[in-house]
Amino acid sequence: MIVFCQLLLIPFATVAQDAVVVEEAREDERPSCRVCGMWIDQYERTAGTVIYQDGSKEFTCGVACALREVDEVGGPGELEAFLVRDWNTGEDIDGVTAHYVIGSDLIPDMMPNYIAFETRREAEAFAAEHGGEVITFQTAMEDLSPRGNTVPFRIRTAVTPPQGVIGTAPIYGYLRRDRVKVGSNISQSGTNFIRSNPAQPAAPESIQVNKAGWVLNYSLTDRLAVFLNIPWFDKRLERQVRDFRTGTIRMDVRHSSGIGDIPIEFRYNLWRNDFADKFFTILLGTSLPTGYFDNRRVFNPIAGREIIDAPPSMHIGKGTATFKGGLLYSERWKDFWMHLNAIYQVNPENSDDYAFGDQLLGGIALHYTPNYDLLVGIEADAAYAQKNEDRGIPVDNTGGVRSNVAFVLDWRFLNAFGGNFKLRSSVGLPVYEDLNFNPVRGPRGPFTQAQLGGGFFANLAISFSIRPGPAGLQEIHDH
Repeated sequence: MIVFCQLLLIPFATVAQDAVVVEEAREDERPSCRVCGMWIDQYERTAGTVIYQDGSKEFTCGVACALREVDEVGGPGELEAFLVRDWNTGEDIDGVTAHYVIGSDLIPDMMPNYIAFETRREAEAFAAEHGGEVITFQTAMEDLSPRGNTVPFRIRTAVTPPQGVIGTAPIYGYLRRDRVKVGSNISQSGTNFIRSNPAQPAAPESIQVNKAGWVLNYSLTDRLAVFLNIPWFDKRLERQVRDFRTGTIRMDVRHSSGIGDIPIEFRYNLWRNDFADKFFTILLGTSLPTGYFDNRRVFNPIAGREIIDAPPSMHIGKGTATFKGGLLYSERWKDFWMHLNAIYQVNPENSDDYAFGDQLLGGIALHYTPNYDLLVGIEADAAYAQKNEDRGIPVDNTGGVRSNVAFVLDWRFLNAFGGNFKLRSSVGLPVYEDLNFNPVRGPRGPFTQAQLGGGFFANLAISFSIRPGPAGLQEIHDH
């Protein structure tokens, strides 16, 4: 938390320094792009220069960031000059009269990958060899978005960043469920649920889950990215338990904590268009069974057999590797991004003869980016889970349908170390739940085994992303 507070104070402590143009920086400072934070000296063949009417200059790592600067001030008419680097000569040329290739097989700085040429003939010759479309400054400005791409919070993006991009973040999440759900109709507190049925031996009251972790994203190629998450959980389950001998109801608390299963996901971009505003990607993933699965069994008189003692929600891990596959789609309309997901997860039976139900996951995100620093949006996701199985017998009060809606915020608050620092947060709640339950005929009358729903969830992360200079770029240019 101390480090977090220090990071938040840095932008305010360095406002005056940020106002100094790069050319006036001290010799021992390494200039970085004001828009994206990347080191400018790694992208000299694609650099841009914005010259303001007072004569001050701003340098950027590439054309895309320079265009965003131009757009921010209201167009080239508000500037003294706008210059970009000619890919062939390395000389500065007029950015308004230049010709650009977009969508080639080279991504020298970032996406969209605009590469500038002084003449259309040179641009067409480059496109003939490396692919892409030749466009004018006006077309580039019309296509430009304030932010290169967006990343959803609870679902996946189909956008795979350029090769070498590294993203990492410490994360914290909180989940609370505090309503007993019987199907989609009955929803009440555990206290009312047990008191309304004298034969009810127990009822869940609430579950609280604190999740901390570290995530890592890395782009192996321009189309293949890998994701890793190392999670840690702390879970607390409160139940109302009736003592039939005395007629009293007491609170029973269970607690579990530890490192969870580690998911590893690969995204491969099958197709994207030249303007980098439509992406179609496949996702394949697995999880390492690093989380603890409580395999203690007790004899249950209602079931007439031994069953796993721990409630399904209190296990830290599934006790076996899991597998998932899905399709991802992302599309941009200027300042808006949309992301769509459809994913199926297989949860095999573990060595203790227990299997968590397979899940079908879907989601949609709509993000708005008024400028490069800010993202606001809304996201909705839904999951259908099959029932768990214990020794091949369905656990009737597991599985069902849950759908959630979340409001999200992403704030780029600092450029440092050649990359971006962003504060990411979300808060949401379930909007529809239809959860499986189990009506039981007990010795004192009928009662119901049910699940918890309702409540809310929240997430917070500080992410850092950086792209070292793309390997082999100078050799490609020289060739």
